[in-house]
Amino acid sequence: MIKEILTAIPPNELMEILKKANVNLNALIEESEPFHGMPRWKVTLEGSEEEIEKFMEVLRLARAGG
Repeated sequence: MIKEILTAIPPNELMEILKKANVNLNALIEESEPFHGMPRWKVTLEGSEEEIEKFMEVLRLARAGG
């Protein structure tokens, strides 16, 4: 499965979250067009649906202060 997301989270922070999620995913991070002057990143995740969902849950909790 492949999932793409656009985010303002910097690549170094995304990589930390990916490590904390302890998932087996391939992640490609590319710079995307800025949004109102704020840099954005296009993240392409490749792996099983379960691993991607696990990462997305850890990402949501990390950004929500959980």
